[in-house]
Amino acid sequence: MIGNNPFGGYGHIDMTNRTAAQIKEYADMAAFRKKAGLSEDFDDGSFAAKLKKADEYEASGEKCGATDSIGIMLRRVGEPTAGHPATGEFWHNGAHISIVRDTIYGNTITIGGSASPDWIHVSTSVGTVKIDLNDTTSLMKCLDLFSPEDVNAIMRKITEVKQAREAKSQIDRMEDELVKNGRDESGGKQENEQSVGEAVGVISAEEQKQIEEKRDKKFIG
Repeated sequence: MIGNNPFGGYGHIDMTNRTAAQIKEYADMAAFRKKAGLSEDFDDGSFAAKLKKADEYEASGEKCGATDSIGIMLRRVGEPTAGHPATGEFWHNGAHISIVRDTIYGNTITIGGSASPDWIHVSTSVGTVKIDLNDTTSLMKCLDLFSPEDVNAIMRKITEVKQAREAKSQIDRMEDELVKNGRDESGGKQENEQSVGEAVGVISAEEQKQIEEKRDKKFIG
């Protein structure tokens, strides 16, 4: 069915951008902790906290060892130069991630990959994400790396591709069925036309015979 959403189990796709709100919420919490005499350095698992962690590593001049957000991974890869893309390989929750940063083509983030890949490309805030539809397991393991709006963009793209392919498949099946029915119908008409032709031939012969018999009777009488 065209309307069937293969990712319905993941709920409604909400396109609301909450990144700014998350960062503000994180900043407010940090300010509150400071006033309470607590450490400002805390990690609530949010995307904002991951970005803050990446910024702190970058500001310190140290190499970031964390890989819990795409933003951090991009910082680890480094900045590309003209004619020299920056590349990096990562593993997250057992899934392979490959990153290429290019001055012309921008960032390309490849997630997973099967023996027979079926790649689609999704535009996100961090670059183009390449996803193998035959390896959605790797994708599911890596969704926590992305911001909510990027997750929505990824899931929406997958749904659109699958629905478009299902629609095309249904159209192809309908066209094949119409062609098949047209051939069957054409063949049936030819058989009917032949039967009518034969029937007309028999009737004409009988009529001819009757005419001849009448003539013979008149001739004899």
